Amino acid sequence: MNQNEVEKDLELVVDDIGMSVAIRAMVEKEKLPEELGGIMESMKSGQSTFIKTNSVGKKLNAIRSKIYRWRQKNEDNPHQFSLIQEVDEEGNTGIRMYKYIPGGE
Repeated sequence: MNQNEVEKDLELVVDDIGMSVAIRAMVEKEKLPEELGGIMESMKSGQSTFIKTNSVGKKLNAIRSKIYRWRQKNEDNPHQFSLIQEVDEEGNTGIRMYKYIPGGE
């Protein structure tokens, strides 16, 4: 392969191909309850909250990102969060988020 062929392979071309509905659904950010940040702050060790969702995988990823950002802002805070998929008493699918101190109660 000569230099011209290598450069041709590296050229980028803009295509008039938009996102399909299926692709858009995959890349849309999952919305979290607006009050989740405040709840994370106010929760005490040994408490939990339930977040309803129809898309457990996407919601888990969104909550993990929220927890990561919380951890960045609260580096000295000993609390951790754990997430478990569950179905509540009313039959709603969701995620239970627990707040705790590792090795604590």
